[in-house]
Order: sequence, then structure tokens, then C-alpha cells
Amino acid sequence: MALFPMFVDIKGKKVLIIGGGIVALRKIEKLLPFEPDMKVIAKDFHPDTFQLLQEKNIPYEQREFRFSDLKGQKIVIVAVDDINLQKQIFEYTRGKNILVNSVDSPDYCDFIFPAYVKKGDIVIGITTSGNLPGLSAKLRKHIEKNLPENLEDIFNQIKKVREELPKGEERQKKILQLIDELFENNK
Repeated sequence: MALFPMFVDIKGKKVLIIGGGIVALRKIEKLLPFEPDMKVIAKDFHPDTFQLLQEKNIPYEQREFRFSDLKGQKIVIVAVDDINLQKQIFEYTRGKNILVNSVDSPDYCDFIFPAYVKKGDIVIGITTSGNLPGLSAKLRKHIEKNLPENLEDIFNQIKKVREELPKGEERQKKILQLIDELFENNK
């Protein structure tokens, strides 16, 4: 079944990463541009993961996960190979307003990580609903390659016009005309 693409503001929201390996590293790297209040708990850390945690000043604890770690969390990423632990965490969080992503276990996920392109405030998410992540990655590269190099400048010009004009049909018409002109000039 296809997944609904929902964009959520996670800036400052509590996000717990369980696991310290390469998969955890990839999840942390994907989350960082969106500025969550992240914490990582793992028995062991891959050197690259540990280095990133120190460089970005991300809180971490080197120890076994405890269910009490889930208190106050909004999002939990279970980046461990232990399917039983993934299942236990997923079941424990039901009804507790905690979204869970268990890597490579769609049955224990409330959401999946899309491939994405981020240029300032423009974010394009790509997903195959968790079925073919390699295809999502290829599509991301294709989209990224075909976007105008000055996309952030285009965005800022349009945003300025939108902020300066009063709401209404005339503003919308002007914005659409400007979008067409800016993209036509960037072919």
C-alpha cells in the first residue's frame, strides 16, 4: 500500500536513536538538517557515528536501552538488528503518542524515511513506500540533478513578492507568473 507523504516540523522535538552503527549514522545524518532535539543510546558505537555525535554535540549514552528511555520522546528510531527489541519497542509505544521507525522492519514502523532533496526551505521527499529504497535513491539523484542551480534564489524572490502583496487572486496570479518566468529563464 502506498504511504501518505506527510511533512512534519521536528525542530526541537525529542528524537531518540537506539543503536550506534552505520544505519544509525545514516538516520542521524538525515535528521540533522531538521534540527530535532536528538539523543542516541547504544551499547557500542561505530567510529564514524561516534565522531559525528561529538562533532555535532549530540547527547549520547553508551549502555543498554531501557524502556524508561522512551519517556518524553516524540520519535524513536530503532536502528538495531534485534527484531525482537524492535517489536517490543513498537508494541510498548502504542497509545503513547510516540512515532516509531524500526529500520528494515516495516511491520514495526509508524513512518519510513524517504529519500529527500533539501534546498533551504524546499524539501522534496521520494518514497517507494519502503519497498525499493534503491529506486528512491536513484530518483532523488535524478531530481536533484535537474533542479535549477539557483533554486534558493528563485524561492526567495517569490517569497518576497508573496510577503509584499496583499492576499487574494491578484497576488496568486502574480506569483504564478513569476514562477513561470523564473523557471523559463533557468532552462
